[in-house]
Amino acid sequence: MSNQELPPDVEAFMDFIGQNIELSGGLVWQERGRLKSDMMLVRHRWSQDRVPLDAFRAKCEAVGMTPEEVAEVADWVERARAGRRLQLRYIKDYRWPQEPV
Repeated sequence: MSNQELPPDVEAFMDFIGQNIELSGGLVWQERGRLKSDMMLVRHRWSQDRVPLDAFRAKCEAVGMTPEEVAEVADWVERARAGRRLQLRYIKDYRWPQEPV
């Protein structure tokens, strides 16, 4: 994996999110909840050495997020990396099934 590539599990997860964005017309609460929940439950998936923010932002754009959504989701990654909690309202136990390698 080069400096600007995402690991396969994150690529697949974001492709899944992108499919749902296309179906629902935007980053709706379910997708927000899935992302936040996985970021809280599997923090090591989102670590700085695994997920370069520039590559992550590019992937978010590629799957159909608006610039505002990209900034918001990238902020979640930074907050999770800093050990801060993300507010989980509805989806609290979602984990992307593909384990980080």
